[in-house]
Amino acid sequence: MAKKSKANRAGMAVGLAGRAWEYGKKVDWPAVWMRARWLTHHTQRLYNNLTPAERKEFLDLVVPTKTSKLVAKEDRARVTELVSKAFSGSK
Repeated sequence: MAKKSKANRAGMAVGLAGRAWEYGKKVDWPAVWMRARWLTHHTQRLYNNLTPAERKEFLDLVVPTKTSKLVAKEDRARVTELVSKAFSGSK
């Protein structure tokens, strides 16, 4: 197997950087920023309005595992209650 020269590797790096730059120009960065801010805001509400036990329960219910990809039917009502409390702040 032939070793690549430093110049060859540098050329590949420049090519990758050029493609990344072109891709970056196509991205709607204000939309990305707005969505990131929205997620940050609502995640903060989740942590402010739920007790530590409720947060753990919520994450145990909604985080997919290898055995369960979706929220089970019997757990959906509880998830709805936790989300309502997280967004409204009411008990």
